[in-house]
Amino acid sequence: MSLVVGHTIRVPEDGYKFGTGPLTLHISEVIGRSEFDGVVWVEVRGREVRPDGSVAVRERYALVRADRVREVEGR
Repeated sequence: MSLVVGHTIRVPEDGYKFGTGPLTLHISEVIGRSEFDGVVWVEVRGREVRPDGSVAVRERYALVRADRVREVEGR
């Protein structure tokens, strides 16, 4: 999966670092990509989309597994 600024992604809890529960994030910056033990991890920054559809005011950082990311339509 290609992570692109402006897209919204959903990642299960076991597919990212630095948080708990599933993450839905509107990407504002793709910081970098690295491979560790055969897994591609991508550093992203963006605004979290809450379950009710509202968007967090502050941006957050996440390190996500590229193979666990799913793009979300219509956000």
